[in-house]
Amino acid sequence: MLGSAEPNEAAQPAYVELPLEFLDSARIEAAWRYEPVAAGTQRVLPDGRMDLLAHCAAQPDGKVDAVRLVIAGPADRPSLVPVRPGTILLGVRFQIGWGGAVLGVDPMALCNRTLAGSRVELLLAPLAQRVTRASSLDEALAALRTVASALAARTRVTEAHRRALGAIERMQALAQTGAAPQARAEWSSRTLRRDVAAAAGLPLRTLAGILRFQRAMALLDGGAASLSELAVAAGYADQAHMTRAFRRFGGFTPALPEPVPLVRLAPASR
Repeated sequence: MLGSAEPNEAAQPAYVELPLEFLDSARIEAAWRYEPVAAGTQRVLPDGRMDLLAHCAAQPDGKVDAVRLVIAGPADRPSLVPVRPGTILLGVRFQIGWGGAVLGVDPMALCNRTLAGSRVELLLAPLAQRVTRASSLDEALAALRTVASALAARTRVTEAHRRALGAIERMQALAQTGAAPQARAEWSSRTLRRDVAAAAGLPLRTLAGILRFQRAMALLDGGAASLSELAVAAGYADQAHMTRAFRRFGGFTPALPEPVPLVRLAPASR
């Protein structure tokens, strides 16, 4: 998830989520574009997902001089990434639990890490050339969608992965109601916890905390009446519990939040 650009905090980052078009919504959550408005560092928040990105050195007319592929692994903490105008990021964000299987990488090994450049090209060859040889932003985005679609279509699901996906889906549904995963007895299963960690790259408890944090951010953005009411609605034990989560996953407090654009799913177009 992208956050605010620093040091120019008055400027809003140009982050937009795009229609899926022909992408499989069961495996791929969104396509997106981000264009830095100023040089500085970009705050990136953990969201439980993995992304396939294309860093494009862009010209004002939409042509690109170079395209570099990056795989961003799941994260359990915020990070600050250097950005500069003229570099436009195009991305495909996978549904939670799908990124590692689709891209053929171990999400646990990529937690808080990225793969970039030739390492990604070797991993995705020969599909990678569709993106790296693009001559325009439109061509790069179309190629990125095509590569993601091809990778997703050939992904095979094991029984352990299927169990993990079912648990993740139930966890997301619980997070939307403000309920904690402990409300279900199944979360105590060591096998299930192992399956979820292998699929998502994050421990079950950490992933649940990230989803709760996301819900709290969305409620805060929607104008929650008070922080104490926000804590209850998001499923925290109390306001202090919520503040600790915000410091851990956001690097700020709910009383002084960053102006962060939240994940908002664009409608799928077919």
